[in-house]
Amino acid sequence: MTSLTLPCTYQPWKLIVTKYALTLLRLLKTPYVKVRVEFNSRKIPVLLPLDHLESALLNLKHIFIDCDYFQVNYSIPKPSSTVIDCGGFLGFYTIAVSQFLGKSGVIHVFEPNPHVLPVLARNIELDVNSRAYIYPRALCAESGQVKLYIGENPAVTSTIRDHVEEFTSIKSIISVKCVKLSTVLKHIGSIGVIKLDVEGAELELIREAGIELRRAESLVVEVHRDLVDTSEVEKLLTELGFGFFVIYTSSEMPYQVVLYAKKTS
Repeated sequence: MTSLTLPCTYQPWKLIVTKYALTLLRLLKTPYVKVRVEFNSRKIPVLLPLDHLESALLNLKHIFIDCDYFQVNYSIPKPSSTVIDCGGFLGFYTIAVSQFLGKSGVIHVFEPNPHVLPVLARNIELDVNSRAYIYPRALCAESGQVKLYIGENPAVTSTIRDHVEEFTSIKSIISVKCVKLSTVLKHIGSIGVIKLDVEGAELELIREAGIELRRAESLVVEVHRDLVDTSEVEKLLTELGFGFFVIYTSSEMPYQVVLYAKKTS
């Protein structure tokens, strides 16, 4: 594997300064604020919701400083390719990955939490490079309706109640529409990268999607170890024709790892 120059150049000290500045703005009841982050030699505008400032800044650090989704070469999509973002949250990964795709690339973003969808949409609008489509749907093993457990920390929102209660308290429970990952893959066709961050449902979705996952050149899977055994994910992906596994553990994510996989042939 060739060495990789990480695209994340946003300095941690800037995040600390931003945090204190935004805390003051929150006292003035400002709902959102726009900051600029450095990524892949560009300065990218990012909208932060001040009512969930802590989780927004942690997610910003996760993607733009720690570079947790871009640790191997094959996690970076080729220009003009297609990416599927499963678990869009505030749109930070969508914005980041669009910097590699160019205006002819496409990103399909799935995010079922209605409370974060407005921020997700506005962040995509701010990014002139982004050609993204948002789907307000959960991804499940069966299509239909499913209960979504929304955490007080909105980054921890899942169709699995135990996972949310493990890391935060439940703020609300709503019913959302659900679509199978295999159905999504059949309609989209050839895919560069699938990023899967579904808060504990990752093994279930990989198993349901089955051989349709081979439409993707590479996978970036966030494995939540309170519910899922990383070795089980690796074993299943091996059976489906993936390899070149890299398991990355960030010091900021003690209860989860990022598993990278590439199609072997």
